[in-house]
Order: sequence, then structure tokens, then C-alpha cells
Amino acid sequence: MPLGIDFTQILLHFFNVIILFVGLYVLLYAPVKKFMAKRSDYYADLDSKTKQALEEAEAKKAAYDEKLAAAEKEIEEQRKAANDEISALKKEQTEAARAEAKKIVADAREKAEKQRALIVSGAKEDISRMIETAARKVMAGEASGDPYEDFIRDAERSRANGHS
Repeated sequence: MPLGIDFTQILLHFFNVIILFVGLYVLLYAPVKKFMAKRSDYYADLDSKTKQALEEAEAKKAAYDEKLAAAEKEIEEQRKAANDEISALKKEQTEAARAEAKKIVADAREKAEKQRALIVSGAKEDISRMIETAARKVMAGEASGDPYEDFIRDAERSRANGHS
């Protein structure tokens, strides 16, 4: 042992250090490395599944957007067709109403003309009767001095008796 160095002790310490490193490697490093690799694989798998799900969701969204656009286009076409149909119905009903209004006005004019004719003929008859009565009175000498007064009196008597 030169210089107080014991090679056996050094070899034993060296052997202990090697055992310590091998033990730590087997007990700590390998399980931690295995755990980290497993965890890394788990997150990589999770990331790939997430990306795949995101791609599927985007594809579905694009398909739904296309369907929605087609549905909106179809709705717009149906709305336009309905508006056209409503316009046609409005026009048809307006024309029918105008025709009916013309018929009503024509019927009213015809009825008014008939009533006017009846009134005129009735007035002619009344006037003829009054003239006849006045002429009889004048011929019979019953007339007063004023023919207008006689006419008014006869008209009032006719009204009182129910003649119009």
C-alpha cells in the first residue's frame, strides 16, 4: 500500500458505485423512461385521434354547410314560387272583384233607371189626373179664382188619401 491507498477498498467502492448505478438504472431510470415513453405515445395517439376527429368534424361541417345552402336555395325558390302564386291569385281576385263591381254598378243603374221610369210614369199619371180634375172643376165652375191654389189643395188631398 503505497501512499496509504488500499486497492481493495477502491475496488469495493468502485463495485458499489457500479451496483448503485445498475440498481438505479433498473429501479428508477428504466421505469421512468418506460413511463415517459408510454405517456408520450398516449399523448401522440390522443393528438392523432383529436386531429382525425377534427378533420371528420370539418368534413361534416362542410357537408352540412352545403346541405344548408341547398336548403336555403330551395326555400328561396319555394318562397319565390309562393309569392308568384299569391300575386297571380291577387290579380285573379282583383279582376273578379272588378267584374263583380261592374256587374253590381250595371244592375244598380238598371234598377235606378226602372225606378226612375216608374216614378216618371206615376208622376205623369198623377199630373194627368190632377189636370183632368182641374179641367172638370173649371168646366163645372167649381174652380176658385187661382188655379195654383186649386192645384196645391188637390195635391194635399191626394197625399192625405194615400196617393203619392
